[in-house]
Amino acid sequence: MIFSGGKFAGGSAASMLAIIFFVNIAFVGNAGAQQKNWDDLNAQVDALYQQGKYGEAVSVAQQLLGFAEETFGTEAPKVATCLNKLAVLYQEEGNLADAEPLYERALAIREGAGPNNPEIATSLNNLGALYADQGKYAQAQPFYERALAIREKTLDGDQTDLAISLNNLAVLYDLEGRGDDAIPLYRRALAIREKVFAPDHPEVAKSLSNLADLYRNERRYEEAEPLYRRQLAIAEKALDPDQPELATTLDNLGFVYTAEGKYAEAEPLYKRATAIADKNFAQEPDAANIYSNFARLDVAEGHYAAAEPLYLRALSILEQTFGSSSPQVAPVLNGLSEIFYLQGRYAESARALGQSLDIREKTLGADDSALAPLLDDYAALLLKANRSAEAARVSAHAKAIRAKPSSAQSDSLN
Repeated sequence: MIFSGGKFAGGSAASMLAIIFFVNIAFVGNAGAQQKNWDDLNAQVDALYQQGKYGEAVSVAQQLLGFAEETFGTEAPKVATCLNKLAVLYQEEGNLADAEPLYERALAIREGAGPNNPEIATSLNNLGALYADQGKYAQAQPFYERALAIREKTLDGDQTDLAISLNNLAVLYDLEGRGDDAIPLYRRALAIREKVFAPDHPEVAKSLSNLADLYRNERRYEEAEPLYRRQLAIAEKALDPDQPELATTLDNLGFVYTAEGKYAEAEPLYKRATAIADKNFAQEPDAANIYSNFARLDVAEGHYAAAEPLYLRALSILEQTFGSSSPQVAPVLNGLSEIFYLQGRYAESARALGQSLDIREKTLGADDSALAPLLDDYAALLLKANRSAEAARVSAHAKAIRAKPSSAQSDSLN
């Protein structure tokens, strides 16, 4: 899911020019020189930002901020612009602690210009993104909601910023598990972007992806499929054939086709996605996701021998990246256990499922109620592997978990 844009917006210079003009007409020449210095530094910051040279941009942005404070005053709109730009750069570098107070200063200056100043929405959006990036969704929400309210009230012709606010708040609701609240916002953002941009614009693709992801996660595959197909058509037109982003799009549509039982449609997508991953990012977690999803398709088609090496590759990547006891590893171990079982390789199946169960016990706690059905499966598998004594112990553990009284209590009537 994608928190998008609007971060680098700056303030209007109109009010400052009026003040300089009325203070002293003799300052016009000096004001022109100041404006040139401002324009030059500002352009340097923007150019470095666009090139991804954030470290260099920070140094110039600090100069720009100092120049603006000295020239225009510490509460001037241009100072808010500088504060915002420097904060964005700090955030891009992962320096969230230094970014936050700068965003807050920029917001305070902009709020001084009136409650419906559109630039307030930019600061609110950026603070919301800062908190959302840290998983502080409750703190992010009021900033996103205020930004949206301002933009709905003040934006007329160009509604791209409104689409940004709708999308960002929808992503936040989505992450909080509030899919019903997110869907109408995603749809509104998509409708605006379809109206403002060309049908194959990347911003349209972002909205398609976010809404499709939500539908997929809710197993609403029939609704996700046409959105992913549209996103893929945009990606194939806009991206190089070996672009990693294209592999992710192929994987997403392949996942939905597999869930719908459309195996013939899914297979060529996974072959393409795997080829891109092999060439460009074969040791990264995104590749592991593609390999394991392709393996699930092979299992569904009964191609167990083809699925096994894909699962093993995914397992190797995830163990090297996150460690062998990471929760990220457990689903792949489950997949391996399944294909071993389906081939009658019960000892190997039990070993893989046992490793997965160990991870879940460390994550959830040894007596968590969610473990009981997993323990039942493991006990049955141990019996198949002729390990009856261990099976009895595991089965007893599952029964003990189920026998534990619930910690939930009714409210008192008093």
